[in-house]
Formats: sequence, C-alpha cells, structure tokens
Amino acid sequence: MKRKLFLSKDLNLSPEKIALMSHFCLFCCEYLPINGDFLIYVVNNRDDHGIGTTAYYSVGKNEIKIYGKNRALVDILRSIAHELTHMMQDEQGLITGPVQDAGGFHEDQANAKAGELIKLYAKQPGKKAIYESIAKQLS
Repeated sequence: MKRKLFLSKDLNLSPEKIALMSHFCLFCCEYLPINGDFLIYVVNNRDDHGIGTTAYYSVGKNEIKIYGKNRALVDILRSIAHELTHMMQDEQGLITGPVQDAGGFHEDQANAKAGELIKLYAKQPGKKAIYESIAKQLS
C-alpha cells in the first residue's frame, strides 16, 4: 500500500512533530476508515501547489495538499482530518459532483469529523502535544 506524507523542509518541523503528524494520519485512516493509497503534502507555499484556502483534496486522485506555514500543529492536523474525510466520502461514492465550499453534507461532515478526530486523538496517552501554542511552534 502506498500511503505517504510529504513535508516541505522550509516548515522546519521537529522530529517529534513529524512523528505526531504521521501517526495522526494513520489514526484517521483507521478511524474513518480510508482503504486506499494516498499522498498528503504539507507545504509552505499556497500558490506553488494550487491551494486557495488552507487545504484541498483532489477527488479521484487520493491526493491532499495542506498549507502549513505559520500554522499551529493542531490546525494542520485538523485540515488533514478534514481532507481525509473527503477522501473517505470519495471512496464510498458519496462525491458525485462539486463539493460546496461552505455548508452542505460533504463540508458539514468533514468539519464535524475533523473536530471529532482531533479530540479522540488528543485523549490518547502522550498526544496532548498537538495542542502546543503557535509561539512554541515558531521558536
């Protein structure tokens, strides 16, 4: 199975944060569930990667791109969970046309699941570190 997480080096993430991100991706895949291959890119430049807001999922391609520059770890993880929920919807055949930017079944489910996944993950031993402050992340 091909499941990969790519991180822009310019984000200067510590090995601990990288490990948390990797583990969180696998946690989400098990919980949702996600059955197929995927590529997740956490990048430092929106324009170079076609990101209009903070993240997007390419329907049918199992590819996610997340904008990670100057964002708290928990915020990046929430975006990952949101987009993985869209991937789950795609795998289940629930995405048959354009997804609304705000509101509607797809976005509401992705927003709710992302919040749920963050809370469930943080309850695990040693995982509260996802709630670090932005000031700590940038130092």
